[in-house]
Amino acid sequence: MDNTFVINSVEPGFRVCSYHTDRFKTGILSVNLAVPLAGNVAEKSLLPSLLCASCKEYPDLLSLNRKLAELYGAELSPSASKHGENLVLRLTMTMIGDRFALDGESISVECARLLCKALFEPNVENGAFLLSEVEREKRIRLDRIEALKSSKRAYAQKKMLELMCADEAYSLSILGEEDDIRALTPEQLYASWEDLLKTAFVQLQVVGDLEVEPITALFREYFDKVEDRNVVRGKTVVIPSAGTVKRGIEEQDVAQSKLVMGFRCGMHEPFENYAAMRTFTDLFGGGTYSRLFMNVREKQSLCYYCAARLTAAKGIMTVQSGVETENAEKAETEILKQLDEMKAGGVTAEDLEKSQRSMEDFFLSVFDTPEELDGWLFSQVTDDEFQTPEDLVADMKQVTVEQVIEMANNISLDTVFLLKGTGTADDGEVEYDA
Repeated sequence: MDNTFVINSVEPGFRVCSYHTDRFKTGILSVNLAVPLAGNVAEKSLLPSLLCASCKEYPDLLSLNRKLAELYGAELSPSASKHGENLVLRLTMTMIGDRFALDGESISVECARLLCKALFEPNVENGAFLLSEVEREKRIRLDRIEALKSSKRAYAQKKMLELMCADEAYSLSILGEEDDIRALTPEQLYASWEDLLKTAFVQLQVVGDLEVEPITALFREYFDKVEDRNVVRGKTVVIPSAGTVKRGIEEQDVAQSKLVMGFRCGMHEPFENYAAMRTFTDLFGGGTYSRLFMNVREKQSLCYYCAARLTAAKGIMTVQSGVETENAEKAETEILKQLDEMKAGGVTAEDLEKSQRSMEDFFLSVFDTPEELDGWLFSQVTDDEFQTPEDLVADMKQVTVEQVIEMANNISLDTVFLLKGTGTADDGEVEYDA
C-alpha cells in the first residue's frame, strides 16, 4: 500500500514498520535493536560502529566500501540512542530506489542482504572481534567523550540528568564511561553481540520505493537461526513529581554560563497525556511565541537562548539557557515565574491557536523526506501502539486551554544545574543524545 504507514508484528519481538512511496529517489532501510539500559552501556553501544566497519565477507573498510559503491553508492551507518530506559542500537542503509537500478535489479534486497551480513556475520575470529578494530573504535569513542566535555551546552545537560536521575537507569550515558571503554576486550564485545541478537526487541524499518516482503523474509530467515532467542523488554521508571530540589554547580573557564533545569511532568507512565503536555511545553518554551522566548530572552534579555524540551518517554521536561553568570539567579527566578503564571491561567485561546498551527506544520513536515519518515518510525521504536503524524495533529487540535493549564500545574521542579562561567573561552558544540 503506497503512502501509508504499515505496522506488522511478524512475531513476538520482531516488528516491521514500512512506508512505501515512489515520491523520493532514495530509500532507507534500518534495523533497530532495543535492550534495557543498564550496566556497562559501552559493551553494547560500541557494537553498531564495529558491525558497520567490516563483516566476514568484507573484512575491512576498503572492501566494504567497494561493495557499497557497487550498490549505486549506498551508505551504511551506525548509531545508538536512549528511548526512555531502553538502549536502541541502529544500523541504517541509505540507497537509491529500485526503479533507478539498471536491468531491473533489486537494489533494496541486495542492500538488505549486506545489512544482514553486517549484523549477523561480523568479522570475528575464535569468539572475539578483531583486536585492531576494537582498539580503533575505543579510541574514537573516547575522542567523542572528550568532544562532549568541550561542548558546554551538551555537557551541562548531561550533568543535570546525572544529578536528576542519579538512582535511575536514565542517568547512564549512551557513550559509556571512560574506564569501562578502556577495559573492553574483543571477547567481551563478542559475548555482548551474541546476547544482543538473543534478547533485543527488533524493529525493521523500510521507507521509500523498496521491496518490503523479500526484505522482511530475509531478516526473518537470519533471526530464525539465532538459538535461544528470548526478548527482554526494558521498562522505564517514570516519577510523577519532584521532592526537594537538587542543585549542582561546576565552574569552568568559559565566557557563558549554562543553566539547566529539570522538571517532573506529573506522568505516571511514558507518553501519558502526550498531546496536552507537548502543547504545554511548546507554549512554555518552544517557538518564538513561547513565554520563555518572549519574556526571559526578548523582553528581559536574561538569556542568550532559553528553551524547553519534553522527553515524554521518561516523563521529564528540561529548560536549557545560556546566561551571563551574574544573571543566572535572575533567569531561574523568571523561568519559574513564567511557569507560575501559566499555572494561574496565563494561557489564551490565541496562544493555543499559534502553537497548534506551528506544531501541525512541524509534524506534517515528516512526509517531506525519507529521513523524516524513517525518524518518525524510529521515534516509536519502543512503543506498543503506533501513531501517525496525522493522528498526533488531530489529538493536538483537541487540546483545550484548560488542559494546558492542568498540565502546567502537574509540573514540579526537580533539579537545577549551573555550569558557571569564570573566564572568556569559547563554548564548543557537538551533537549528543543524552
